[in-house]
Amino acid sequence: MSLAPRIERYLQDQHVNYRRINHPYAETAMGCAIAAQVPPERVAKAVLLSDDEGFYMALIPSNKQLDINAVNMATNRLLDLAPERDVKLMFDDCRPGAVPTLGMAYRIPVIFDDALTEQPECYMEAGDHESLVKVEKNDFMQMMGQARHAHLTH
Repeated sequence: MSLAPRIERYLQDQHVNYRRINHPYAETAMGCAIAAQVPPERVAKAVLLSDDEGFYMALIPSNKQLDINAVNMATNRLLDLAPERDVKLMFDDCRPGAVPTLGMAYRIPVIFDDALTEQPECYMEAGDHESLVKVEKNDFMQMMGQARHAHLTH
């Protein structure tokens, strides 16, 4: 399968240099890192969160666990994991369960873990369980733009 259409369009619109990395089918971000044979700390895992105000996406390294309290402190909100039905509706151009990493392409505000800025490149899920998008650190930071960042993991 190809990249999710909104992801591909976003990358093109932002003039981001990227490389698509195909890998055997994997269900999780950590599984994608293993399947693609890339360091798991360089694969961004997306976690869709929600509250009464709407959605928010947290990006963390695939080998870490999200600290929801840290996200809530950094955003001054009371976010929790979004229901699975909302995930399916939000990412209707993706395979079920394949949450893409670029929330901006879906008009979802993003907060990312500081650890992702320490890597020379970032690999992001592309919405299909069989490919990652590789971008260099400068392109990752450009895409994150004014997104918040903080230490978000245990």
